[in-house]
Amino acid sequence: MRLLYLFPLFFNLCIGEKMIKNSDLPSCRNCIHFKPSFFTPEFDSSISKCANFGRKDVITDKVSYDYADLCRDDEKKCGLQGKYFEEDPNIVLKVLTHSLLSNSPYILAISSIILAAVLVIE
Repeated sequence: MRLLYLFPLFFNLCIGEKMIKNSDLPSCRNCIHFKPSFFTPEFDSSISKCANFGRKDVITDKVSYDYADLCRDDEKKCGLQGKYFEEDPNIVLKVLTHSLLSNSPYILAISSIILAAVLVIE
């Protein structure tokens, strides 16, 4: 009876269809226009912005960008296929910078504790 659970998996492997949908589409995270939110340590597209779409306030000159997931849902913007996707050549640097900035409160707290411990020992 337990072998019946393996049949759909075996069937998908035999017919050659991908089990993960949209795996061949470009990811916003790797795009040059992707602006990650620094409030979370992950690259979450639901709270991150797309620098390719937004509005400028003509009085204050402030630009507000649209959320990346909404841009991918809207076919008039980037759409599911990622029409305006441009690969970021510095993705490793972007991830490192984001990790350091989003974790900076923890880094400062830990380094302060270590510095205080060193000063007390001396």
